[in-house]
Amino acid sequence: MKEATKRAASEALAQALAVTAMLVIASVVLYWR
Repeated sequence: MKEATKRAASEALAQALAVTAMLVIASVVLYWR
């Protein structure tokens, strides 16, 4: 696997995790109101 491909994949994964975390936090905040 090329370094650029690996870096792009890890960045995409980190971005997906960040978006998922934001959605989960938003859901919890709205749910507990």
